[in-house]
Amino acid sequence: MSKELTPYQATPPGSPIVGQTGTNNINVTNQQGGIVNFNYNFPQQERSGSAEEMMAIQKFSKEYYQLIVTLEDDVFVNNIVTVSTNRALCQRMVPQEIFDRCSSLTDDGIAELMSFPAIICRENTELRGITDPNQMAVYAYIKRVMKVGNNIKIAFHPIAPLFQIKLCEKKNAIFFDLNMDCAVTDLNQCAWSVHKVNLFEAFDEAGIPNMPRPR
Repeated sequence: MSKELTPYQATPPGSPIVGQTGTNNINVTNQQGGIVNFNYNFPQQERSGSAEEMMAIQKFSKEYYQLIVTLEDDVFVNNIVTVSTNRALCQRMVPQEIFDRCSSLTDDGIAELMSFPAIICRENTELRGITDPNQMAVYAYIKRVMKVGNNIKIAFHPIAPLFQIKLCEKKNAIFFDLNMDCAVTDLNQCAWSVHKVNLFEAFDEAGIPNMPRPR
């Protein structure tokens, strides 16, 4: 029998039912009774709050957050995401001050980026702000950034899962500074971007409760 939902897995009205069935698994039951198993590789003891995780959260910026969109199937297994340099922190993807300070990935720039909370997700399954209601994203912090040839590898630590569809809803997208009013949205393109948004206020506006946050 599935355990009771944690606060990080609160189910929005009309969404699939989510249950925890193991240390690293969530079962998502759709309204037709089918079950999708999602392995998110979050060790239970760390999700309950490791010292490293708590310290990272307390250092989070309340002014910026970073969004990393990928097509990699194993991103939530390895907790490493790869972004091509021509899709990473480009001038049109970040505020000008962040482009000036961080896009060249100096030591100081990387240190500043690591202070921004992150949302990491796979591309939407459809265009025009639509995605599979079972698709999950993660709220995370960045542990390491390394340039390898024409790619940038980003190691991250997942803090909590969230339903990606919550980011796509037009009534919520504005709070995350996401464009959902076109065919190819911000969640349809692999990229590393930074948004001048208080992520914790955005979570509250979108009805995503109890996400760990700095005091």
